[in-house]
Amino acid sequence: MRREPAHPMLIKDLLSASIDEVDVEGGTRRSYFITPTGARVYRVVVTGVLMECENIGSEDSPLLKVRMADSTSGLSFTVGRYNPNLLKELAKMTFPSFVSVIGKVKSFRSKKGDEILSINPESISICTREERDLWILMASRDALLRRWKLEGGQPIPLEGMGDIKVEEPRGGEELGPLSSTLIKKALLSVDPTFFMKAMENRPVQPDDEESLEDQNEEYEEKVLSMIGELDGGQGARWDDVIKYVEKKRLSRDIIEEVVSNLLDKGMIYEPVLGYLKAI
Repeated sequence: MRREPAHPMLIKDLLSASIDEVDVEGGTRRSYFITPTGARVYRVVVTGVLMECENIGSEDSPLLKVRMADSTSGLSFTVGRYNPNLLKELAKMTFPSFVSVIGKVKSFRSKKGDEILSINPESISICTREERDLWILMASRDALLRRWKLEGGQPIPLEGMGDIKVEEPRGGEELGPLSSTLIKKALLSVDPTFFMKAMENRPVQPDDEESLEDQNEEYEEKVLSMIGELDGGQGARWDDVIKYVEKKRLSRDIIEEVVSNLLDKGMIYEPVLGYLKAI
């Protein structure tokens, strides 16, 4: 049986996928996953920030729960004793770190009966920020290609990017505000100045969630700027952040929610308890 290629994916796009079960060679069934941007995947490459690693097993039989995040969402997966090489790799890593993870997509039912998507990791590699950005750009590029095709085969402006072939998009009924929102977030995480300028020059598209997303991004930019301004070297003290919020007469509830979202996305982290620092 042909080995499935690993597709670069944005985490939110992957986690929002639906299952497509098909018959394969040997009379077995295989689960593929169709994402909101039209990707049909079995194996993926996800790249972001390795946030934390917790042993939920035992000393003799370790089971590590690993959490990573990109600018669109967070992803949790497990590594156990049947994958000793990955256990050794994780033991050498520091947190937070930029990582690239290759694995097979899987789904399971939570105790509440909800369907959860995750991955079975095959490899976890430390990467540089530049390498992380390159993988995010490739995932965003492929998502945009599929989106344009789903919208009616519009010309694809890819000057200087060479002859790129992308699998024909699947689904189509899932195309909506989510796909454009997550692509925008991913691009802004790589180079906010360049891509914000590019987005300002593009034709305006109707989007039911646009105003809400704009507000969220505005608050995120304020919080990131605030943390940078208050960072004395080891991070911004949470008490100082609250004082700053009160001084500027901002909503503490909203800021706390934004901080929580930024932590989930891997855009900030807690170097020590009570301090916040931007990645």
